[in-house]
Amino acid sequence: MAKQFDEQVQQINDLFLSGKVKESYQLAKIMLDESTFSDDSSFTQIQQHVALLEANGYANMPVPTDGKVKQSVERTDGSYPERDVLSAYIGSQDDEQFGQVVDELLAGSIEAQANAYYTMAEYFALAKEHDKAMVQYAEAIKLQPNKALYWGAFAQFLNRGEGSPYLALRLIEEAIQLDNMNPRWYYIQGNIFLQLVAATKNISYLPALEEAWEKAKKRCSAKQMALKVDIAKSHDVLAQWKKQML
Repeated sequence: MAKQFDEQVQQINDLFLSGKVKESYQLAKIMLDESTFSDDSSFTQIQQHVALLEANGYANMPVPTDGKVKQSVERTDGSYPERDVLSAYIGSQDDEQFGQVVDELLAGSIEAQANAYYTMAEYFALAKEHDKAMVQYAEAIKLQPNKALYWGAFAQFLNRGEGSPYLALRLIEEAIQLDNMNPRWYYIQGNIFLQLVAATKNISYLPALEEAWEKAKKRCSAKQMALKVDIAKSHDVLAQWKKQML
């Protein structure tokens, strides 16, 4: 039995290192309920794993209900239609007009409301108001858990702002599961793994990191030049980092 327990501990670790963080958390929770092993030295390790993930909100994440929802398609310049309200505001700086459009969205359907929260989140992200942005992103995924864009944008925001990579990894996994043909999500996932490698010095994340960028590259359309350039630049950063570390 102890051998089986050790194998499961290894499985929890492997799942997490490969980006299957939701499954890793669920398995760890099941194992904590099996008090038969509470004397095992690895039991504390699992308790700590669960505590870390729950501190990052894993216990109360919204649950997608429909994987068949039509997902937003990224334009060749990297933009999304849902961000047009904000882009128009940045162009004109018309506060009144912007507020009005957001209010109209908030008064609309659930989809429109989620778009309003996403718009406000992106606005606060630009304004460097980290905490406010967090609240709005969370609201968007709560209202529209079937929309990959909102999960992915939240993950990207955390990754860019040095937020928790453990939360970001959980968010990007959901974006990938909802929209697994979008290269952007794999690119962000690779960036989160890079952040984890840098923070923890754990090179076990490297295979998943390289695989994520490989998947991103393969899924890029011929017109997604900006994203291709970003992926190539990230590869250079990683190559430099490896020279110093390995």
